[in-house]
Amino acid sequence: MPSPDQIRSKLGLGPRPKPMFGHNRSHALNATRKISKPNLQNKWVVIDGQRHRIKLTAREIRTLDKRGVSLLSD
Repeated sequence: MPSPDQIRSKLGLGPRPKPMFGHNRSHALNATRKISKPNLQNKWVVIDGQRHRIKLTAREIRTLDKRGVSLLSD
């Protein structure tokens, strides 16, 4: 069974997205940590006639729909 990284490469996707981070800045220039997590969703993908479950972001799902890759609902 292929790893998630191998499935992502077969789909033409890059590495799995990581959270973005930065600071919230108030008017008084106080800095507090801010984390923005990727919108990950579990999807079934058909590759070479086999179903594989993989975590994809919403943007990647839209990209694969545009390319015509068959995604199955849960």
